[in-house]
Amino acid sequence: MTLAKMGFYASLPLFAGVLGDLAGGWFSDRVLKHTGNVNLARRWVAISGFLVSAGATIPAVFTHDPKVSVAFYCVAFFGLEWTVGVSWAVPLDIGGDFAGSVSAVMNTLGNLGGALSAVVVTYAATRYGWNSPFMITSALCVIAAALYLKIDASKRIV
Repeated sequence: MTLAKMGFYASLPLFAGVLGDLAGGWFSDRVLKHTGNVNLARRWVAISGFLVSAGATIPAVFTHDPKVSVAFYCVAFFGLEWTVGVSWAVPLDIGGDFAGSVSAVMNTLGNLGGALSAVVVTYAATRYGWNSPFMITSALCVIAAALYLKIDASKRIV
């Protein structure tokens, strides 16, 4: 593959992520508007995104065709980014007057996870091969989906 083609294919998952980010927030708002059920609009939209991402990451890693791999990774990244709008809406839903503090805690913990990921990815790739960080990512998406079952966006912090 030429460098130009690699650049094009490398940009596709990021483009899919932008679309997923926009679509997830839009879809969650539409569900909320039509049902009035904040948990349906937040919880199930996030869970679906995490599960799509987890499911699409595995074939993205194990397929031998680069174009098919990129296509699956586009789906995976779309699903992962589908959860972003919801992930920022939940602190607003539960935080009320404290939404800034709830968002700050969420952002701080996310950044700690991001910092830790450099060590985990390096260790996993060195010890178990380059596919292992992607399998960890897939597993973390399943865990995130399970954790969203416990989030009740209708309950405000008192």
